[in-house]
Amino acid sequence: PTSPLPPPPSASAPREKVVVLGTGWGAASFVKTIDGSKYDVTVISPRNFFLFTPMLAGAAVGTVEYRSITEPVRKLNPRAEFLEATATHVDWRARTVECESVVCEGNSCVIDTFTVPYDRLLVTVGATTNTFGIPGVREHCNFLKQIGDARRIRTGIVNCFERANLPGLTDEQRDATLTFAVIGAGPTGVEFASELRDFVEQDGPTYYKHLLKHVSIKVIEASSTVLAPFDSSLQAAAVAALTSSSAGVGKVTELLLSSGVQEVKPDVISLNDGREIPYGLSVWAAGNGPAPLTVGLIEDLEEEQAEAQAEARGR
Repeated sequence: PTSPLPPPPSASAPREKVVVLGTGWGAASFVKTIDGSKYDVTVISPRNFFLFTPMLAGAAVGTVEYRSITEPVRKLNPRAEFLEATATHVDWRARTVECESVVCEGNSCVIDTFTVPYDRLLVTVGATTNTFGIPGVREHCNFLKQIGDARRIRTGIVNCFERANLPGLTDEQRDATLTFAVIGAGPTGVEFASELRDFVEQDGPTYYKHLLKHVSIKVIEASSTVLAPFDSSLQAAAVAALTSSSAGVGKVTELLLSSGVQEVKPDVISLNDGREIPYGLSVWAAGNGPAPLTVGLIEDLEEEQAEAQAEARGR
């Protein structure tokens, strides 16, 4: 049985207020281990659960269910308070965090703003998707960072097969509809392409056998290799696994290396070399960038950080 929690400290011994921004890997590990009887812990995030991101690609194709890769934040530490909101600004001089929360009653929603003071602040808001300013990416590509992204991709995959199954389409139209473009051959892109290929090979013959000849997974990568941060042996193994043929399905995945994306249109991806790739669904996995909160905080701390680093180097 679970042992009872120790009593909270007396009012004469105020606890330091620790504010944690985010509910990702760093935040979850920290919140699980911090002693809530010694510190007043508040977690602020628009997501009230921890997400096991390595399985997100599997959730996007139905290999695992969403509830299997999440853990409620409130289970991490019973003494920590959770506020479902987005931190928009950190005033490190005043030691406060400005937050926004969407409050809905019926069909009407308003944005509620409030400020949370802190003694110590842990910023673990993670990264955001980097589109490199390429036109059409945000409008026409799916990202793969949150449960909502995986849900949209799963729905989109099924919609592509159902559209291709409609009568009156030409083979060329079915080929385009069942072309799945994965832009970026890093860990996320390779993992999703592999999961999608498994779906086509394992579930495709059961539900869409007559459509499998039209299916194509195109992995588009600007550099000359996949999994650039990894060892060459792992890169070679990934290429061999992705491009191998499967009984009954054939060669489903095509690697387009050294192929930068110039623009993403509603149904065509334009490459820098002039080629155009018709597609039914696209997933952008080409890179990460800092969250706006992080950028703002770095800019605010620039002078302070420079002084601190200069002092540290002088030790």
